[in-house]
Amino acid sequence: MTGRYRIAAILLAGLLTCAPAAAETASFPAAIGEAYAGRLTIDAFPADGGMRIYRAWGDAEVLFSALDDGQVRFSTTATLDDGGSLDLSTVLAPAADGAWRGLSAAGPTEISASGRVLSITYLDGFHMVLTGEIAGEDGRLTLRRIPTEDTGTAPDADMMTVFLFDVSLPRPEPEPEPEPPLDAPSASTAEGRDGCKRVEWRLVNRWTWGNGLRLDREPHCVPN
Repeated sequence: MTGRYRIAAILLAGLLTCAPAAAETASFPAAIGEAYAGRLTIDAFPADGGMRIYRAWGDAEVLFSALDDGQVRFSTTATLDDGGSLDLSTVLAPAADGAWRGLSAAGPTEISASGRVLSITYLDGFHMVLTGEIAGEDGRLTLRRIPTEDTGTAPDADMMTVFLFDVSLPRPEPEPEPEPPLDAPSASTAEGRDGCKRVEWRLVNRWTWGNGLRLDREPHCVPN
């Protein structure tokens, strides 16, 4: 057994060991029914080690869907910019320690109560090792696709491919600031005296005691 396969086997054994015999209902650490969306980066390396030989990008989505029996379906999909797609899913059940676990024919998956993800499955001759964290509004997952002795003559049988998911829930649009009422003074108006845009001097008749009418010049506010 080579080094990388031995590591995968150790991780797999640990995940199986920590699964409890009985499960109880627990709160799920991530949003259910609302897709985490974002970008995907793909890097390919020689299976025996070495520099990166390929990089690509795409759109990614992670979705947790509630099932009628109290379980949750964990789905990961991606569409590459240059063609191709990725679609993985499994079903998780609540455990007594607050984690969510699933054991499909391909292998086990766990999401802890704090949102840490660990999945080790076997698909089409490749080990699929998924790690990372998704909780609250953001998620960052890394999927390593590692060839095995059973990979055969697949085009990428000699490559280890790393998929990096950087996703988040959609942020609400900021509320627009309310428009000021039409009759409210503008900012430039406030620069004048007492909220006036300008002040004009006008002739005004005033009554005075004993002298009758008098003509005076008085300031007059012009708001517009």
